[in-house]
Amino acid sequence: MKISTLLAAGCMAAAAYALPASAAYPEKPVNVIVGFAPGGTNDILARLVSSELEKRLGQTFIVENKPGANSMISANYVKAAPNDGYTLLVISSGGLTVNPAVYKPGRLTYDPVKDFTPVALLAKFPLVITTGPKLKDIKSVSELIKLQKSQKAPLTHGVATSTFQLAAELMASMAGVQFTHVPYRGSGPVVVDLTGGQIDLAFLDSAAVIPSVQAGRLHALAVTTKERSPVLPDVPTVAESGLAGYDVPIWSALVAPAGTPPEVVRTLNAALAEILKEPEIQKRYHQLGMDTGTADGEVLRQAISTDIARWTKVAHDAGIQLE
Repeated sequence: MKISTLLAAGCMAAAAYALPASAAYPEKPVNVIVGFAPGGTNDILARLVSSELEKRLGQTFIVENKPGANSMISANYVKAAPNDGYTLLVISSGGLTVNPAVYKPGRLTYDPVKDFTPVALLAKFPLVITTGPKLKDIKSVSELIKLQKSQKAPLTHGVATSTFQLAAELMASMAGVQFTHVPYRGSGPVVVDLTGGQIDLAFLDSAAVIPSVQAGRLHALAVTTKERSPVLPDVPTVAESGLAGYDVPIWSALVAPAGTPPEVVRTLNAALAEILKEPEIQKRYHQLGMDTGTADGEVLRQAISTDIARWTKVAHDAGIQLE
């Protein structure tokens, strides 16, 4: 009996020893880094998802904002963090796919493909092509294009991020027009100046602009995705407005440092798959003008590669290169 008991105990100990250290993940609080200030789309998503992950995984998920330098500060921080699953990054498609397209070679201090492990595509949403009182009589994209072609001076476009600028450049290229881009430090100031008539138009994230559109302070001409937004069902797409094939969804993703154990990624995938299917979560997403994504790292990996190629061409054709 003693020998058999010892053998059994030894087998159990060996089995426990053989389990990877990440099998019990998470065993301590997890830091979720966001490269934008509190209150923005990515911050809202990070807090919503983190709260749900806490419920399912039984640990605290702490959201920490590290804004600045077009997401480079937050990306570099997570790139250098231990790859144990306890430091994650919520990042926009711009940080992963537009920065490589617009910055000079050597200026970008991280590699979106090599330095991160894709975990999940958290959300997809459109930009909204929006006008204010300065163009109160313009009711569609086709009218906007006609107006631009009829005058010598380009219309002024408020730019919150490089991603939004490239979305505008793609439409302008397809329509054969030009815009004068006016840089801003985020969507909030763009909305203020657009409402005040200081600029003509803006491509803006849906969460930032929907309240002003619904209140009648701004007018939505079109959304940039292939399908209409559930929050703005009466607003046509750019493709419906005469530019067939135009489709620019913006997305937010969850990534981890390169080399994060597959078991950790699988744990996060399983929990996120449940979260993104929850009716209440989908309702909350739709209120923000977003669609839920997919808890599949491979889908995210493909989206990164496809968008880098796409935006590199747009940036090159438009002559956009940042120092």
